[in-house]
Amino acid sequence: MSQSVHPQTARSQLAGRVAATARARGLLRPGDRVLAAVSGGPDSVALLSVLAALAPSWDLTLQAVHVNHGLRGAESDEDASFVAGFCDRLGVALAIERVTLVGPAGRRRGRSLQEQAREARYAAMVRVATALRMDKIALGHTADDQAETLVMWMLRGSGTAGLAGIPPSRGPLVIRPLLDVGRAEIIAYLEAQGLPFRVDSSNAKPLYLRNRVRHELLPVLKRFNPGLLGVLKRQAEILREEDLCLDQLVSEHLTRLTREDSAGEFVVDRAGLLALPLALRRRMVRTLIRRTSGLLQGPTFGAVAAVLDRVVQGRSGASIAVPGALVAREYGSIRFRSSVPEETGVVSLPLPVPSTLRWPLTGQTIRVSLRDASSAHPPAIPTPSRSMAILDADLFTMELVVRSWAAGDAFRPLGMHGRRKKLQDYFADMKLPRAARRRVPLLVAPEGILWVGGHRPDHRFCATAASTRIVIAELLDPSPKGED
Repeated sequence: MSQSVHPQTARSQLAGRVAATARARGLLRPGDRVLAAVSGGPDSVALLSVLAALAPSWDLTLQAVHVNHGLRGAESDEDASFVAGFCDRLGVALAIERVTLVGPAGRRRGRSLQEQAREARYAAMVRVATALRMDKIALGHTADDQAETLVMWMLRGSGTAGLAGIPPSRGPLVIRPLLDVGRAEIIAYLEAQGLPFRVDSSNAKPLYLRNRVRHELLPVLKRFNPGLLGVLKRQAEILREEDLCLDQLVSEHLTRLTREDSAGEFVVDRAGLLALPLALRRRMVRTLIRRTSGLLQGPTFGAVAAVLDRVVQGRSGASIAVPGALVAREYGSIRFRSSVPEETGVVSLPLPVPSTLRWPLTGQTIRVSLRDASSAHPPAIPTPSRSMAILDADLFTMELVVRSWAAGDAFRPLGMHGRRKKLQDYFADMKLPRAARRRVPLLVAPEGILWVGGHRPDHRFCATAASTRIVIAELLDPSPKGED
């Protein structure tokens, strides 16, 4: 007969595990402002409870957000009421966002209602995080979610990118502190704490693949290996690192085998490409199609296989059209040409600080927030990256716009010793094709280009240890399929 666990002991044990995960993976830092996504289900209830337990020792500012899609009528409204009561019990402020989803007639081609709801949910959370100047959005994905996602990708025949599963963090904003914790542990924790939770009736419907994997397939697999969750978690971590390694190898081979001509088209040495192992050939072609088209999604495995079979292995003059690109063999070379119509004119959108917007040319989200760094010792300046620029708010006027590239644009890229560089030349050095250049978002103030989104900021506007007010600009990719 098992012994019951004291509620305080259960709470401290789970909080300790989450704290260790957050430290090891750099998910949280003392003093962070954290927005917890709370649906009312067991995972999100446990997430908010654990973060509330950690808040005093980590000096966290905690806020909750609940997104009501209204898809289940009165049940959805009851979920919102439950979350409001739970947050009131914990003393955590709550923002409730109601989103309206477009019906089937207006739905984008190839997007299910679930994918549409996921995109709307992420966009709503980013809006709230921006308005409240939060540093992180915490989601309640568990080890079971990871296992379900991996099995779903296996059934679809995914490569290493899909089988790497759900990452512990995505970009500088989204974190998943419970990804190492199983759902059974979550339920045991909630029972020990006496914490109620809601059950989403749609989670039991066999209509959705994830539900069939959860209720039918995984229980069978666990009979073969009771430690399945741990095995799949380890597999995801291994494949995530191997995927990064393959990306690095491809980057090196691209530099060696590829050139960009005056028309902005990629030309690849065919013999060098054929000398690579098949896995690298596939990844090379996939990467080149993405770079050529400027598209964030795809291409499919079938499209890559067709390029290799009909063009790379084909006769001189063979060609094939894939979404976003035309690939052709020219004697000893393979040419990748964009087939995406080039945008005419400059796209320009105002971007108040703080705020967030969706960049229509790529589907990415751009988020800007203002932070006071003068009271922190040392100053609270995050680490910049390709997807995040940290700017000194006192060096430019807060009349920002996000726009596309225009002729004559120039900036002084960070790391180039203050040298002025035309954006056209910078893109050419980066081997960015012409079609993709038009899609790069530029964060611009009256004083000039502050940041070439996804690339580099202008060094003149970068924050330093002496900065007292900083603007944090982030470029967030759309949530991929398979992540709830």
